This record gives sequence, C-alpha cells and structure tokens, in this order.
Amino acid sequence: MAEIVNMPRLSDTMEEGVVAAWLKNVGDKVEEGDILAEIETDKATMEFESFQEGVLLHIGVQEGETAPVDQLLCIIGEEGEDISSLLNGDNSTSESKEDTSKKEESNDSSENDSSNDELPEGVIIVTMPRLSDTMEEGTVASWLKSEGDT
Repeated sequence: MAEIVNMPRLSDTMEEGVVAAWLKNVGDKVEEGDILAEIETDKATMEFESFQEGVLLHIGVQEGETAPVDQLLCIIGEEGEDISSLLNGDNSTSESKEDTSKKEESNDSSENDSSNDELPEGVIIVTMPRLSDTMEEGTVASWLKSEGDT
C-alpha cells in the first residue's frame, strides 16, 4: 500500500524546507534508510532518509521548490500501484484534519470541565525529541537540571 511522505520537521524552528536535491528518481527502488533527498532548513542542509520500502511513485516537491512542514513530499509504494486517490484525496485529508480539530476542541472543552486534569499555568510538557531520522527511542544519559531549577 502506498504511503505519503510529508515534508519533515528537521529542526525545532523549521516551518518550511527547500528540496535542494533528489537522490532518488520516480521509479527507483527505495529501501528503509536510503537517502531520498537533501532538504535545506532554516539552519542547514540535511539528508532526509526513508522510513519506508518500495518504489518512489511520485515526487510532490521539485528540486529548488519550498514546501511547508507536513506538505506532501513524495509517495512510496509498490511498482505500478494506483496512487490517484492519494493525489486527489486532498479533500479526505482536510476532512480528517477537520475531524481531528473538532475532536481536539471537544477534548479541550471536556478537559476544562474537569479541573483535576488541568496543568498549572505556565507548565509545558516536554516530550522525547526525535534527534535523527531513524531514532525510535532514547535514553536520558544524565539530567543537567533538577526539579525546581529555572
């Protein structure tokens, strides 16, 4: 089954990226870990590797073009696979985003109703960052701050 690969967020401040070069062409076989493209961020040019295997079926952002994070970058699937529904499926994608935002709004309102679930003002949840394209988990080697430190 074909999978859409979106423009990745390669740095915390990245809002958009420029495809500096494609290292694979439409029709090329792609293995997990293969470098697909070089992407220029607001900080550096980085190699972007594939998390999928298959054949590069479609390139959505051409070399030299700028695209926002999460826009369709390319599609990887099986050779000869019909991807027209993915290319024309922008309405279903936006509908699912609308559904998601509606669910989030209803979750927000239900969270507001139960004050026990609310975080104190100013508290920010920090999640484990993805420090490389292949990172799936990380180990905290040491903390440089203690609870209560500013």
